[in-house]
Amino acid sequence: MTPVISKLTVGQTDLLATKMLQHCGRAGVVSPAPTVSWPEFHRLRARLYETFDVPDTTLTPLAARVLYGLAMLRRPMNVAVLGCYVGNLMAWVTAPGFGPDGGYEGRRAIGVDVDGAAVATAQGNFHRAGYSSGLRVRHGDAFDADSFAADGPWDLLLVDIDVPGARKSGYARLVQRWAPYLAPGALVVAHDVAHPVFAWDLRLFGDFMRGNGARLSVTLPVDECGLEVSVWGGEPGDTP
Repeated sequence: MTPVISKLTVGQTDLLATKMLQHCGRAGVVSPAPTVSWPEFHRLRARLYETFDVPDTTLTPLAARVLYGLAMLRRPMNVAVLGCYVGNLMAWVTAPGFGPDGGYEGRRAIGVDVDGAAVATAQGNFHRAGYSSGLRVRHGDAFDADSFAADGPWDLLLVDIDVPGARKSGYARLVQRWAPYLAPGALVVAHDVAHPVFAWDLRLFGDFMRGNGARLSVTLPVDECGLEVSVWGGEPGDTP
């Protein structure tokens, strides 16, 4: 894996990630006083850089930390990643529950992508990195949510599809397909919500989430791409 170059030092990036997770805590997305062990993250980071084959990525070191932190703090048992490509984003958001030396034992993680070659690369990546057998990557259509219903309900849904001709415009429809299979208070994370190329496609996504089942939704400017993090349904007590 070739990392995206950051202008921040490692310590500065850790601190900024902590501040963003604290913002999520104040918003009610995670526990009010979130604590993440960055030394554990750095051990994972070194392992993934050694074992993962990633042809290209826009994922920055800060975004990787935030994805890892959200999963470590929420501890989702069932995770679905839609548009997993070669597994890069999926690796960070599943590491706490399914990765080597994870912080807890997750039940099931599924990655879905229409690119068969990318799926094969992802399978090799996760095998070399030592992820658990509870994590699987499948060649398929992410819009076919019914095919994955039996594996739910899903506690964390990460959306990163890129459809030829439609690009990111299908995010809202995709969430609607998966909504019946989300656990109360599930975390829904959308990548690329701030990217200039996809600004038109995703200009109303946050409003859609807040108006169609999300109890709250926050936009995190982790980089040029950005993340939208929403808590889907449930009651306030469902949020840790």
